[in-house]
Amino acid sequence: MTTPFEPRWYFFVALVSITFIGPLSIHLFLPAMPAVKAYFGVSTGVAQLTLSLEMLSMACVTVAYGGLSDRFGRKRVLLAGLTLFTCGAALCLFSVNMGMLLAGRVLQGAGAGCGVVLARAIARDVYGLDRVAQAVAYLTAAYLMGPLIAPPLGGALTDAFGWRALFLFATAVGILVIIGTATVIPETRASNLRSGGRGMIAGYRSLLRRARFVGFALQPGFISGAFFAHATATSFLAIEVMKRPASEFGLWFFLFPAGYLFSAFASGRIGSRASIERMAMAGSGVGLFTAALLGGWLALDGLSMPALFVPGFFIGVAQGLCLPYAQAGAMAVDPDLAGSASGAVVFSQLFWPAALQQLTGFLADGTWRPMVIVVTGAALCSLAAGAVAVWAGRPAGPRPGAAGQGDTAARS
Repeated sequence: MTTPFEPRWYFFVALVSITFIGPLSIHLFLPAMPAVKAYFGVSTGVAQLTLSLEMLSMACVTVAYGGLSDRFGRKRVLLAGLTLFTCGAALCLFSVNMGMLLAGRVLQGAGAGCGVVLARAIARDVYGLDRVAQAVAYLTAAYLMGPLIAPPLGGALTDAFGWRALFLFATAVGILVIIGTATVIPETRASNLRSGGRGMIAGYRSLLRRARFVGFALQPGFISGAFFAHATATSFLAIEVMKRPASEFGLWFFLFPAGYLFSAFASGRIGSRASIERMAMAGSGVGLFTAALLGGWLALDGLSMPALFVPGFFIGVAQGLCLPYAQAGAMAVDPDLAGSASGAVVFSQLFWPAALQQLTGFLADGTWRPMVIVVTGAALCSLAAGAVAVWAGRPAGPRPGAAGQGDTAARS
């Protein structure tokens, strides 16, 4: 950091607002898709591009933001991303055709990708290794509030004022977050910058050569993949196969984020009192337990709402335990590349859920078996990736106090 900085409560509130940009961009728009389809007279598939293209754009830029922030500083890259988000929302607000709206959504996603990556990297800079897992756990809990708050808010705005009101709201939020970032958040990376920097590609190449980083980057991606494969499959099985109303599905589905919130807050309370390795492996272990519970319950009792959704609470617990600690472990491998590491982990958390939930759809046959197969495979992969990270972080020789604390990461 350029000057000594003691974080106050409003600094953390600013980080939370930055983190919230991503889920706001995705989930606020969900209730407006039918209205957009009717307004522009397009097919359902074209209307869905407003979401899928935005998510694809967000996933692709997460890697770039981390590397750019390592080279040019956190704050200026963050402000650039927030400006892209705000301009994209404004373009959507004034769109006169579907092409203009899609362009705005892609731009909005490209800007929103900065939020969670740089909020975590800034937290790593400010709080240090001892407290970063605790900070990331609370930021992760804030990120999860998006799917809980944004859809009802988006539905109310759409019903009352039309779909353009969503983008007016998003534009206003973007402006406020830019002002808050410029005012409250200092540059946390500049003093560590070397002349010319390593270069973004060279930084990622350096990280990917380290087994500890690769393990910690893949571990939360696979457990998130198990979460989303389970969550999306329950929608089809409950509504299409079991013929349950969507409102009942929505009530049962709350178990998924409830488990995530529970464990994210628990991780925040535990903080650095438990090692990074132990907590990340505990999350993967709970994921494997969930897969066994899910498959066993469905095999014994057949399809039922409790059998589908109660295990969802535990897969949420698994994700909430694994994510903050694996993220902290990945960023500790090379503190000079913390931003790059954060971007790579977030990319993993977006890519593997998308791939595994799509695989579940390809395998779907009207039964619960494809879901259980994918969830079990993802949980096993998460556990294996965590084991690789733990193995690669073992000290070369006996060093009192070194084992399991994550400070051996830089030697991996």
